[in-house]
Amino acid sequence: MAVTFAAFSFAQDADTLKPWKVYGLGSLSINQASFSNWSAGGDNSLSGTALLKLYTDYAQGQSSWNTVLNMKYGMIKSGDSPVEKNDDLIELISQYNYELSKVWRASAQLNFTSQFAKGYENSDDPRDNYISKFMAPGYLTFTPGVTYQPVEYFSILISPITPKVVFVNDQGLADLGAFGVDPAKYTEVDSVMVKTADGETSKFKFGAFVEFYFKKDLKTDLALESRLNAFYNYLQDDAIDNNPSNPMPVDVNWQTFLNYTLNKWMSVSFFLHLAYRPTDMLITTDAGVTTATPNDKLQVQETLGIGLTYNF
Repeated sequence: MAVTFAAFSFAQDADTLKPWKVYGLGSLSINQASFSNWSAGGDNSLSGTALLKLYTDYAQGQSSWNTVLNMKYGMIKSGDSPVEKNDDLIELISQYNYELSKVWRASAQLNFTSQFAKGYENSDDPRDNYISKFMAPGYLTFTPGVTYQPVEYFSILISPITPKVVFVNDQGLADLGAFGVDPAKYTEVDSVMVKTADGETSKFKFGAFVEFYFKKDLKTDLALESRLNAFYNYLQDDAIDNNPSNPMPVDVNWQTFLNYTLNKWMSVSFFLHLAYRPTDMLITTDAGVTTATPNDKLQVQETLGIGLTYNF
């Protein structure tokens, strides 16, 4: 059985709040499955996911300012396993533009990304064996540059001078070198490894940035939003240099959101998130020993939902 509720989808007419336009989408989905004497087997489960997408657009003369807030959080309870999250995202993107010509703009974009709650390698892990939490990681990127926008629904942001900061606001995770920060230093004393310096809880990067952004109603009842960006780090990075696979120092992030309105009350949504961050670490615990190894593989997250909607 699956029950899905859409919380709200709203818009303010630009004529009402000149020069501002505010609109968004929110949803809450609940899914439940139960089994009794089922020959094929299966675990009882209960899950729920909340989504909020909030947009503000400002346009006055040659200036424009666009902001989007994306928030997702989901939890699942399966069988005898404890409740755990299965979706978690906080993302704020704010971009100022000044029109230079019909298709070119001087731009400055601020991007902040983190999550709400602690994450675990396995659902049965002790609650103090988390591998992520709020601001661990946290990513803050400032992108001054130029934007090429040949049509209203598509743009390319380019910056050769982009600072980026990675935060790991947890000393235990920082000591492991989680998410690419510099790990703790140890020395051997009487056959015992002793920490001589804490791991860094933040890491500064500086490099080039490019972002492709597409947002359009493909038809009256079908909306597509897609954002693909890549960051190339100019600075030396031990997390890259010490990786046996010798990857390029490039972070890639691609998010696509598709929403199809079935009728006035129902819609189908699809969310796909691809990420490649070669400085990320895969944290595992075996026999009470926690280790971190490079995670330079493509990371994939996908969600598909159908539910009730209300527009006003």
